[in-house]
Amino acid sequence: MSAFIPKFLLDPYDRPARLYPGLLVFLPIAVLLVCLYGTAHIIVSSVLSILGFCGAGYALGRVSRDAGKRIQDKLFRKWGGAPTTQLLRYRDTSIDVYTKERFHGVLAQGLKKPLPAAEAERADPAAADELYRAATVWLIAQTRDTKKFPLVFKENVAFGFQRNCLGLRCYGIAMTAICIAWALFHAKVLMVTPPYFFSNPMLTLEPAEMITLGVSAMMLIAWLFLLNEGALKRTGFSYAERLLQSCDHL
Repeated sequence: MSAFIPKFLLDPYDRPARLYPGLLVFLPIAVLLVCLYGTAHIIVSSVLSILGFCGAGYALGRVSRDAGKRIQDKLFRKWGGAPTTQLLRYRDTSIDVYTKERFHGVLAQGLKKPLPAAEAERADPAAADELYRAATVWLIAQTRDTKKFPLVFKENVAFGFQRNCLGLRCYGIAMTAICIAWALFHAKVLMVTPPYFFSNPMLTLEPAEMITLGVSAMMLIAWLFLLNEGALKRTGFSYAERLLQSCDHL
């Protein structure tokens, strides 16, 4: 059966980190169409068929990845560097100096080039950061075996998911707002003519409309308070710490 499923949908990284963020954007509209119009409606069934035929899942994953990469570069500059770069700096105290020196030793062996001492880092922080970035690229290449480094892979997937969600966040918020308004107009709670708003909205809502509004409201809360920059930063540093800890297993 798996032969009939696109490889993209089976990939353990692409599916959760790239496809799921895009699907979350369209979850409210999917629920709205199914609940309010039903899957048998000709427009709904036609749209779903066309999207499936055109490889919408793969396209959605690419859009999600590109949006995430764009925001990642901006945030790394805002944060003062990538999480791994920051953790490798002597002036960052998140990791004790003895553990940091052990990591530096392993990375220096891999790069075949010594990493800067604390004095050299202070003298030329830009050059030190360049070496730390190179060391990170090398370390990522050494930890691609997901069976040998399952925790690194798990944190990488979590970071990719959060990053791509943040990249799509404005679209997710807009989509949920549109769906909420659509459902309220459908229920005639909101109207384009006076009085514009029905005073007892709960009396007019059908179960399908309540489900639509509930899902949209929950997604709006998620986009605003869960899938934000703070969550991405925490996930990014968790991934960076786990990646550096793999130095002890190379």
